[in-house]
Amino acid sequence: MRFLKNFAWLLAGVCVGCLAGRMLLPWLTAERPEDDFAAAQLLLEDTEKGGDGLWFRRDTVNADRVYRALEAQLPYAFTMHCKTYQDGSAELSVEVENRAAQEQAEALARAVAGSLGLEGMERRAQLLALHDWLVVNCAYDLSVGESEALDGASPPFTAAGALVGGKAVCMGYARAYQMLCSAVGIETFFVVSEGMNHAWNGVVLDGQLLFIDCTYDDPVPDRPGVAGHEYFLVDAQALRRTHTWDEEFYQVLGSRFYGAGADGD
Repeated sequence: MRFLKNFAWLLAGVCVGCLAGRMLLPWLTAERPEDDFAAAQLLLEDTEKGGDGLWFRRDTVNADRVYRALEAQLPYAFTMHCKTYQDGSAELSVEVENRAAQEQAEALARAVAGSLGLEGMERRAQLLALHDWLVVNCAYDLSVGESEALDGASPPFTAAGALVGGKAVCMGYARAYQMLCSAVGIETFFVVSEGMNHAWNGVVLDGQLLFIDCTYDDPVPDRPGVAGHEYFLVDAQALRRTHTWDEEFYQVLGSRFYGAGADGD
């Protein structure tokens, strides 16, 4: 009888251990990135591979900052889902909305870039040619402010609106420009200002972080064939006259992933 009781206690202990192990497994195997930028890079790689998301130690990530760092690098409109658990882990996953339309825009960006004869040109000249093409071929969508049914994945907010439909708001311009530049091997990133409710692009040239705002360079109402250049490759000091943004965040991002120097000016 004593043997049976001991065996029962042992079996109960094993079952409790298995249950605890299953509960602790996400926490034990969760990613522990050095900061939110590193977490975003891991999540970007997972998204590009078609993954289902990643587990992180909850105390190592700030979901809002991870989202912003991922948004800066991924030219698609997307939703980042965050689930937190009592074991101290957090599951982050990315859902790209209207993926087919956004992939169509990316394919069109490659076709456009290939048609402009940019091979052998300096990067600055390539950036200008792509800027001018986008500004001339896209019009600011003035109807967006009148609609209450649109969300962040609607065409005007994506590269599909700018490249396929020819109408977009700032987010569509910035994502389209990011795709166009990527098509010729130039890395740019997406800058968002919550205070302005506005978006534009950052790029690093010769170690200096510069900015390009295709939206502000596009006349409203639209003037066919006209592209302004006031907001083409401006530094932070010049951009501060009209724009506000989290300068420290994007300077760090530019330094970590794009080779920007420590001084944004």
